[in-house]
Amino acid sequence: MDANNVFADLTWDDVVIEHGVLKSIREFPVNELKHKDLCTVCSHLNIKGVKNTSKESMLEKLVSVYKLKEWYGRLNNDSDPFLTLTRKETQCPYRLLNILFSYMFCEGLAQLGNVADRFELDTSKASNNQLFWEGLQEAFTSTSELIDNLHFDDEVLSELHHINFKRIVYHDWKKLLVIWKNLNR
Repeated sequence: MDANNVFADLTWDDVVIEHGVLKSIREFPVNELKHKDLCTVCSHLNIKGVKNTSKESMLEKLVSVYKLKEWYGRLNNDSDPFLTLTRKETQCPYRLLNILFSYMFCEGLAQLGNVADRFELDTSKASNNQLFWEGLQEAFTSTSELIDNLHFDDEVLSELHHINFKRIVYHDWKKLLVIWKNLNR
């Protein structure tokens, strides 16, 4: 089968997942698809980072991206900014600091590393304080007058007038956690 022709106009509506298991893509059962076919499927569905992985890894990635898109209601949105790999830009650490030390997140920042509460454990988001970082991701990717401006009045930081703090880069919560760890180090 020529996967490029068969899956040329593939959408998420063609992916059949039942009870967290990928059953078929279009009319083809998963066990009949080869590694090359899955690479083509991932390419057409804009799933990055699976080129040199095993067939099982690609299947897991397909299911996890499907669940994320379903959870956030983005199955019909082809231009999903959170599925593309992003690089940290100059303004990202400053924007992150503005959010972390804002009134809304400063208490949560102080609580990082504490014992997880029942709600976090029940939602399976206790590791890496995922619930906190997902909320921070939402604030990071939204526009707000409090976040879009630098709030420090310092000689060193006043020289950063060339940086556009209003430019939003769509980082996922894991990337924001890495940026914070690097800043905190």
